[in-house]
Amino acid sequence: MKRIAIILTLIFGVFLFHSCEEEELMTLDLTKTVSPQITAPSSGSSLVLTQETAGEAISITWSAASYDADFIADANYILQMDIAGNNFANPRDLIDTDGLAYQTTQGAVNSRILGMEFAPNTEVTLEYRVFSYLTRQSDATYSYSNPITITFTSYEDIVPGAKPIYMLGDGTEAGWDNTAALEMFHIVDGEFALVGRLAESGSMVKFISVLGQWAPQWGAAPGGTSTEGQLVLRPTEDEPDPSPIDISDLEAGDYRVTADTANLTYSIVKVTEELYMLGSATEVGWDNAAPLAMTKDAPGMFSIITTLTAGTDMYLKFLEVPGQWAPQYGTDANGTAEGGNLVLRPTEDVTDPDSIPAPDVTGLYKIEVNLSNLTYKITAQ
Repeated sequence: MKRIAIILTLIFGVFLFHSCEEEELMTLDLTKTVSPQITAPSSGSSLVLTQETAGEAISITWSAASYDADFIADANYILQMDIAGNNFANPRDLIDTDGLAYQTTQGAVNSRILGMEFAPNTEVTLEYRVFSYLTRQSDATYSYSNPITITFTSYEDIVPGAKPIYMLGDGTEAGWDNTAALEMFHIVDGEFALVGRLAESGSMVKFISVLGQWAPQWGAAPGGTSTEGQLVLRPTEDEPDPSPIDISDLEAGDYRVTADTANLTYSIVKVTEELYMLGSATEVGWDNAAPLAMTKDAPGMFSIITTLTAGTDMYLKFLEVPGQWAPQYGTDANGTAEGGNLVLRPTEDVTDPDSIPAPDVTGLYKIEVNLSNLTYKITAQ
């Protein structure tokens, strides 16, 4: 590593200090960074998960990182998990926090293991690490802990990560008809999402696993709000119904509903009901005051048929509001001219995502956007 000059106005959002005689450039020597380290549990520990202890807490704690500068804010931390031996090639972020601890339950860990398609009643070794950062806009300040391993023995249960699951309730378009519940998109492990019209004529939402059946079913744990909270699983019809998610304080509109049946959490976020396209590959170029209006085919589903111009410097993106550069959707490093993942830039304080490359041949294309699973697709016409 090397001494890195941190331009505070760009990275930390504070001004440089000036004097009459000279300008002082503040630097951060990363060779003096003390990495965070996981302090509990011990690496190599093991735990047998059981249905009877599903509600018991599992905690992971770590020490604070130290950066060689007194002019910076406190560090933030991300705890990651992967299968042991995978060298964190496919890490799952468990928490992004300024604290020094993460807490979950045995039941949530068991659900995640089963959602990763491991058989029940087997030993699964997972690897954990935590890293600190000062800004997500650059990995220059990332500082990683040594990894630890924990071996879990899972138990047989309803597999919350089983695909698919469905959303229903009088706050949804499906009402309480469990044969017509709305299928959600599988995102990863036990996480599902769907953009739907909510709060039009009711105030309650739940999730089920099988059309026409009331179990397995997920409702809200005490303390949940209309926008986020913990889920409660009703595994069989012999168990009492959990409470529904109360959305009575939401205005009618399109919302992206996420149900994480592995971690037993939910979130409900308002999404745009208009979407626009622009870019050097389109006829309007990068004029954000005159982007191309896309057709809303369903809540969270947009499309447009238009000519795209080929070229190595031809790209496109999506905007929610004409004349503004945020909220904005681009793609990640794996996005192609055929399709890929969408990356949201929620505000102009966040770095632009990558632009979507144009096809190799100029012509008429159908561009489709799915805000449920945050993907796009480009098809020649």
